[in-house]
Amino acid sequence: MYKYGIVVIGYKNIEGIKRLLGALSRADYEQDNVKLIISIDHSGDDSIKKVADAFCWEFGDKYVMTFPERLGLREHVLRCGDYLNTYDLDVLAVFEDDVMPAKDYYRFTKAATEKYINNENIAGLSLYTNRINFSVMGNFIPVKNDGDNFFIQSAQSRGQVWFRKQWNAFREWYNEQTGVESSYLLPRRVVSWPETSWKKYYIKYCVEKNKYFVYPYISYSTCFGDVGNHVKQQRTDLQVQLSNAHAKEFHLADFDDNALKYDVFFENQTLYQYCNVEKEDLLVDLYGDHVETNKKYILTKKKLPYRVIKSWGDRLIPHEMNLIYDVAGNDIFLYETDQNGEFFDLPQRIVPRTKMQIYFDILDRWMASEEQGIDLEQLFLKKQLQHIAIYGYGKLGKHLYNRLKNTSVQVDYYIDQNTVSESEGIKIIKASDDLPAVDGIIVTPVMEFETIKTELEQKQRAVILSIEDIFE
Repeated sequence: MYKYGIVVIGYKNIEGIKRLLGALSRADYEQDNVKLIISIDHSGDDSIKKVADAFCWEFGDKYVMTFPERLGLREHVLRCGDYLNTYDLDVLAVFEDDVMPAKDYYRFTKAATEKYINNENIAGLSLYTNRINFSVMGNFIPVKNDGDNFFIQSAQSRGQVWFRKQWNAFREWYNEQTGVESSYLLPRRVVSWPETSWKKYYIKYCVEKNKYFVYPYISYSTCFGDVGNHVKQQRTDLQVQLSNAHAKEFHLADFDDNALKYDVFFENQTLYQYCNVEKEDLLVDLYGDHVETNKKYILTKKKLPYRVIKSWGDRLIPHEMNLIYDVAGNDIFLYETDQNGEFFDLPQRIVPRTKMQIYFDILDRWMASEEQGIDLEQLFLKKQLQHIAIYGYGKLGKHLYNRLKNTSVQVDYYIDQNTVSESEGIKIIKASDDLPAVDGIIVTPVMEFETIKTELEQKQRAVILSIEDIFE
């Protein structure tokens, strides 16, 4: 029987601590003796300690730890990991104060401990199931294979479990570190995290030592995203579906060549099988976060100047299913590079923007120009646009006209399908009709700009610009 413990990490979030302790007390511990350690960083306020002292833990010994001076998040979490040695524990479940465990989290912890505690490839267990690839802040959905879990070369901070032997190996490595430097082996976002982050060190350790965390398909913890050290306003995107099961058998995957593994970029490491290339020769870059490589083959959605061996569509989710089911298309490409093992640069990922984000950016740049004393008339005259047409009789088009009214820039007409609308005396012409000559046409539906531009170029010799181009 392994010796289990729980550590609750607290600072100022009194409501979070109450919520966490309540959830822990409702979990099923199968009549085991489990130590509870409530570790409170110094804040100058004893409210959290009063809650900890008053809390009744019915499943084993309880300890309340405080510190005379502020440790900061990174040092505090590291001290909490060291409780494995202080309290003679084999296994430690770790919860920060904005996390809440499922009722059956302990049963999963026990099953996964029995399976992986002696596996040198495993650096820890995650109780939380990511739905976000935090290196690109995009959606992450793992491929569903047999069993209850998969593996990622990335640490977890929203409910995790550490084993004593593996933790001590990490601590020995950590004591020799001076920082987390930029490297093609690490996501740029991870490197940019503040020095208060312990997790970026653990992630670097996993990459350097080729170790993985065990991740469940169904989450045994969730995160409320309360305001704290790293969260400046309440977040809801960290909430994930929480397990509500009980009395089930766990089918945990063997860590072998057939296991589903994701690297630190959340890229599926089994896709070489569907590309018919050697694993060590392939860079998988479906999320597009890699900016450097020396690999012979690249699997990506980026447009690159190399020979395309094969392509797939991008219609199934998760995106690697398009390879697994061999979906035809031209969205995902397998390239063969002409490099000879030397490193070369890759273009940065183009981040798709929503319609709301695009229009917000336009208005932000518009207001910034006016705040700097640069009005629209100046911007248009600088581009030698004195007679213009506005494509789109919507709100943005109307605002543009109103700002140019009574200036030396003349709006000669609108282009819009609806020619019946009021237009304050400005003519509205359909795009399919003859368009009078102007210096330029300003397109306000920017998401359809390329299509509109192609259509207009067939019948107009004027400069055709997106409204975004005006504020460059």
